[in-house]
Amino acid sequence: MANTGSPVGAFIEQSGTAFWARVSEAFHQALFPFRAVAEAVGGHPSDIQIWCFLCGVFFLVLVAIQTYGDIVLRRRGAFATGKVVRIDKSSDGPDTPVIEFTDRLGKTWRFESHLPVNTTTRNVGALVEVMYDPLHPKRAREVGRSLTKAVHLVVWYAVVAGLMVLAFLPGLISN
Repeated sequence: MANTGSPVGAFIEQSGTAFWARVSEAFHQALFPFRAVAEAVGGHPSDIQIWCFLCGVFFLVLVAIQTYGDIVLRRRGAFATGKVVRIDKSSDGPDTPVIEFTDRLGKTWRFESHLPVNTTTRNVGALVEVMYDPLHPKRAREVGRSLTKAVHLVVWYAVVAGLMVLAFLPGLISN
């Protein structure tokens, strides 16, 4: 509804503007340590560039942990047959299978795949080949689906790269 010039409408608009100005200032102040470091090395980034850098680092850590787990599994992974015990539909993203398997010692483990369900994993009770780390069986993945895994990894590294480009190339984002 458009502001008709009423005192209540003007008050609400001013209150909203003041609120967002306080939020913006709080975010600006929160970046002080990062801005100080950047300026100490000769940079003068905008707030949005600092936020892009921080988000890029955050996503890089998440993707690096995933990549490290994949490398460890390639080096010392053991295989087992798992079973889809549940389909997780709780997130805004795609549905993902929850898979249970038994390791060489007979202990049962459960993990949520980071890959979306497919024709094999969309049904509870479906059997799935699993690779797990015998030293840390919580580190487990579905076997196969190499194209899906590669696309997943490429997309996340592209997000990190895009955020870093925005963070470090001056002039892409105005102050």
